[in-house]
Amino acid sequence: MKHTHYIRQSYLFCVYRNYMYDFQKYFYGKNVLEFGPNKGALFEKYYPISNKYTLVEPNKHFEKNYIKLQKRHSNLYYEFNDFEAFNANETFDTIVMMAVISHIKLDSQKIYSKIDSLLNKDGFLIIETNNTKRNLDVLAICDRNLEKVESKTSYNGIMKWLKIDYRDVLVYRKV
Repeated sequence: MKHTHYIRQSYLFCVYRNYMYDFQKYFYGKNVLEFGPNKGALFEKYYPISNKYTLVEPNKHFEKNYIKLQKRHSNLYYEFNDFEAFNANETFDTIVMMAVISHIKLDSQKIYSKIDSLLNKDGFLIIETNNTKRNLDVLAICDRNLEKVESKTSYNGIMKWLKIDYRDVLVYRKV
């Protein structure tokens, strides 16, 4: 498969998923932090309704995409950093981590502790992950310490039938 075709296909999947989720209530008027946003397309429809939206991505290759997004969304900020090294002077109402946990080199408890330190009380964690051991360990810790609000499949319809992706998207609230 040609690289350009893959990128377009990836963008189309992002657009599809962007409009499949009805997560407006987790973004409206909130300060949002998203780890590993890739090109920033997945939740772009929510940028205008959030108070402040911060993208944290380790790959500087995506900067041109973020510059374009900032021209359309004045409340969008980005930083090149990885989860382990990221430090903030603020906490957030919503944290988004879509297919990110498997790339983090910390143990499960440290991953959860960092999320917990960045998330406001009554804040939301939107997390998607596949079924690797570390991912499941992080989700088990979330299940013990946070309130599970919602669970949705990553893809529906033909994409689920074709088994393109089998992940779940979970929404937790910090109580």
